[in-house]
This record gives sequence, structure tokens and C-alpha cells, in this order.
Amino acid sequence: MNLGNKVKSCWGYATTKEGGQKPAGQTPKAPIEYEGCLFKSLGEKAYKDIYYGIRQPTYEEHLLYESCYGERKMTSLTYYTNDVQIPKETDACLRQTLKSYYSKVKSGQADVPYEAREEVNRCFGINPQAFEEGRVYKIPDEVRSCLTQSIGETAFSEINSGKRTPSNDEKVKGESCFAKLQSDQLKFLPRPSEEIPFLEEDTDTINLSGIKEETKEIKGKGLGGKLTFSGVGPANSVIYIYIYTEPIVVTTKTDENGDWVYELDQPLEGEKHIAYATVKTSSGKSVRSSVFDFTVVAADEGKQVFLEQEDVSQDVRSKFMRLAILTVGFALFAVVTIVVVNFLRLAKNKKIANSQNTTNGKSNDDTGSGSVN
Repeated sequence: MNLGNKVKSCWGYATTKEGGQKPAGQTPKAPIEYEGCLFKSLGEKAYKDIYYGIRQPTYEEHLLYESCYGERKMTSLTYYTNDVQIPKETDACLRQTLKSYYSKVKSGQADVPYEAREEVNRCFGINPQAFEEGRVYKIPDEVRSCLTQSIGETAFSEINSGKRTPSNDEKVKGESCFAKLQSDQLKFLPRPSEEIPFLEEDTDTINLSGIKEETKEIKGKGLGGKLTFSGVGPANSVIYIYIYTEPIVVTTKTDENGDWVYELDQPLEGEKHIAYATVKTSSGKSVRSSVFDFTVVAADEGKQVFLEQEDVSQDVRSKFMRLAILTVGFALFAVVTIVVVNFLRLAKNKKIANSQNTTNGKSNDDTGSGSVN
């Protein structure tokens, strides 16, 4: 997808709230206004680097994006139910992407390699744009209704928010609901976020040991920053990190010692959150870590100060650029003026010299024209 299409895909994000209706009392902006705001806020180089995929945006650049586009809307995928077959085009894409790994993944012997994760996502129609760091996977309404009806809406909400773990009876009911999902598709994608609390907890296999946030103060106001998740799992394995309340899923990989780290620059909404890490065992079974509760800095005031500071910085940079342009302009004008004056002076001197030479020549002619006696 080219730069223009990527930018266009973001145009609608700020114009509607989740649910689709434009808030009353707000005048819609033309797409070029959002794009122009972001281009001005980031600067040309950063804008192109991010949208061409050269690098990921920083936490602060995410804030600038939100200030220009308003509310963030994530690209999402809804899982198939078990009465739907994987489309032939999707299957062909998976075969081409995974090659020899295709049969291993489909048989449950292996997980999708870390390096192929995004390409496999694209096979299923997930094409995230710039400023979408996390991935969103949704269960069908049929499965959600099954969970809320069999377990109870309140109980399901408590389990899904990490307030408590499901009982054995609730796990059995949950399994029957998740069995409605297309089993082959689940071998190529992360498990649904709603299913994670129902997975077997195996802290000996997978562990989420810490979450650290980079914070700073701007004029006495707290501003959040990048989150670093870390833990331990099987060596050289793909790790899925589920972050609620969004919920979003991000992917990383353990090193040869089993250590893993993931740095999240995308800001999270709200203060209190929970997270799990999951991994697929050699038997093809997905297991999870214990739930990890964490709190991020409430950066609303700090964010506003940061954005105001950026506006001031941009204004200063703009004034500096105008001053620099004027200075260069005056300098060029002065140089041109000096060159023209010197040229005219030289031309005048040359004219005078030529006039004198002509006069002297005539005098010599007059002297030499006397009669010879």
C-alpha cells in the first residue's frame, strides 16, 4: 500500500466514535486537514519514515497523531465460526507465506514463526496502518452470546477483566463456547483475548515478570511513556502478550536463554490494566502466565502540557524558519546589490577609460597631421 492510501485509511478514524456516529456539535474536517496537521506536527522526515515503514512511531509521536486525528480506531479481525471454511485465496496465501511451515502449523506441531506473523495476519485481511502497534482480534457475536448466557454476563465480565479466575465448571462451559470457533484458523492466529483467562496457567513454562513505564514531567505535570514488558518462556519461541482493557495483542520472541522483552510505544487508555503472556507448547497446547495487574501514569494533564509545548516549539521553529528565510533573503539581496553596483562601477570606469583613450588618440592624430616642409 502506498503512502497516500495509508494516510487515507486514517482519515475516518477521528470522524466517528466507536459505534459510528459523529459527535454532535463538531464540524467535520476535510481529510487534507488531518494529514496536514500530522505532517506539520511530525515534520517531513518523521512523517515519511513512519508511513513508509522505516521505523515505528515513538510514544510522543503517538500523542501528536491523536491530537491531529482525535480518537484512535484499530483495524480488527473477527474469527470464523466452525461452520465457515477458510477461503481458498487465504489458504493459498498461507501456503505461499509459510512454505514448509504450513503443514507443521496446520497440524498443530508448530506455531507461526515470529518473522511471518504479520504476513499471516495479512492473509486473513489484517492490514494495520501506521500508528497501529497492537492487533485486535474479536470473537463472533455467536460465541460471545454463548459465553454470557452459559457463564453469566457479570461472571464473564469479572473473569475477562482479571478480577477472578474461572471455576472448573466455568472453564468447561467456556470450552464449549470456544469450540464454536474455526479450529484451523486458530492454528494460524493468536487465541482470542476472551479465551486467555480460561487457558491453563503454567508459570513454569511462561512468565510475565515485569512491566516498566518511562515517565517524565513537563512543567510539573506527569506524562506517561513507553512500556517495557519482560518475562521468561521456552527458548526461541513466539510469545503473545495480551493487554487489557483494550484489548490488544502484541508479539515478541524469546532468545536462546528463554528471556523476552517487548517495548510498547502505543499509549493505553486509562490507568489500570492487566496483561497475560501466552506461548504454544511443543504439544501444540496454548498456556498462559498468571495475570499481571499494572497501572500507568494518568497523563491527561501532562499530555495537554506536552501538546501545548509542541505547539510553542512548532511556533518557535516556524518563526525561526521565517527569520532564517528573511535573513537569507536580505543576504542574497545585499550580495546581488553589491555585485550590481560593482558591475556598474566597472562599466562606468571602463567607459571613462575608453573615452580617455579615444581623446588621446585624436590628440595624437592632430599632432601628427602637420605639413612636412
